[in-house]
Amino acid sequence: MSNYSNVWNKVLSPREEVKHEFSMSFRYRMFWLVFYALIGLLLFVYVWKPLGIFVILLAAFYYGFYLKVAHAYAFTDRRVLAHTGWLSTGMFSAEYQHINDVIISEPLLDRLIFRAGHIRVATGSSTSVVLKHVERPYELKKKLDELRGHR
Repeated sequence: MSNYSNVWNKVLSPREEVKHEFSMSFRYRMFWLVFYALIGLLLFVYVWKPLGIFVILLAAFYYGFYLKVAHAYAFTDRRVLAHTGWLSTGMFSAEYQHINDVIISEPLLDRLIFRAGHIRVATGSSTSVVLKHVERPYELKKKLDELRGHR
């Protein structure tokens, strides 16, 4: 069962199948969750308890829940899907035959600390989407190339 089946069921064509789904890197989300939880703890102890609790709860919501839910990505047997948002949402879809470029970038901190990077999927209509902070971006590109028929 898919983690994002409620999202994909809205947009999948009949007989279209999700081959791989993913979201933002777990390491990325957990690093910032711990970082801001520690900031919240310091605020709780040394500054003002309500502010500390607020920062901890906000970090838990944003990094523990929201980023994973608000950034759902999938490769189907036909296209790339990128769902963004939670209450207000958006969907990017690019059929494999319309993809011109797949560009990987790994900023230094993402690569060293989170083992993550970004994948930019560009289409002929000068439209592109960036799949942000994904784990092992080069492996994901290989998977995408395989699905697109570029071996």
